Amino acid sequence: MKVRAGALALGLAVVVAGPVAAQGHAGHGADHQDMHAAPPATGLRAELIRDVEQLERKYMGLARAMTGKYDWRPAEGVRSAGEVFGHVAGANFMIPSMAGVSVPESMAASSMQEGMRRMRELERSGDEARILESLEHSFRHATHALADVSDAQLEEQTKMFGQDVTKRQVLTLLVMHMHEHLGQAIAYARMNGVTPPWSEGGN
Repeated sequence: MKVRAGALALGLAVVVAGPVAAQGHAGHGADHQDMHAAPPATGLRAELIRDVEQLERKYMGLARAMTGKYDWRPAEGVRSAGEVFGHVAGANFMIPSMAGVSVPESMAASSMQEGMRRMRELERSGDEARILESLEHSFRHATHALADVSDAQLEEQTKMFGQDVTKRQVLTLLVMHMHEHLGQAIAYARMNGVTPPWSEGGN
């Protein structure tokens, strides 16, 4: 399912405005391993978790390598480097809520307007330390979400952007969205003379 950026922002805002199940961790300081289901060893969720772990290493490597350049943007009206990292962090927190996973208290909202404000504020904060911390926390949240939604729940119906979908589709979107913006982050790095840390031979 192809999702436009505007639709994603709108969909996330709608999600945070509604109730969610208390499956995920409650807040930034409450991220304890014993609050989550054990990660699966096999199956779709295990594969997605392994993918997210690789994505986290790449994102965090790029985000650290790009410090000092977070305000760079390729053109007026396009997200800056820092805004891309903040956007990914916000989506990692919010997309799982469509599968019934609680968002952290720091990102929870009682209305569409408040949800949009919180996401924009994180994206546009310009605080490199905060963005790095939020990005790292968001990947932990995404990994825990993939563990907390059981195999038995994957085919349960839910709503995503006003459409009836399965929770499996929500979790798949979570990882697809990370991949989509990783390409953008790599392009930003290259345009600033920053080599992705995982590139072999500096190429």
